[in-house]
Amino acid sequence: MLIHFVQGNESEAITTYNTLQQTFGNDPYAHPYVEMATAFWEAYQSAHRMYDGCAAAIQYAVEHPEILIPLGSDYHGSQSHIYVPADVCPFR
Repeated sequence: MLIHFVQGNESEAITTYNTLQQTFGNDPYAHPYVEMATAFWEAYQSAHRMYDGCAAAIQYAVEHPEILIPLGSDYHGSQSHIYVPADVCPFR
């Protein structure tokens, strides 16, 4: 979804967002990521600014740091990247 926005392809971003909601909206493991995408989406839609969407996604990750662990942590070995909230949306 983010890549489509960065490339200026909002219609593909909308399709991806809708697919994410339909496919993973009720999945207990994916639900936090769907919520983060929703936070991005709602903030982006209000101003159509990537900065606002990313700020909302990053804030979601700050409030729910457990979502970063499956992405990368020392659990995956000492060479693994340790994700921080700012990593969830690098297009700020």
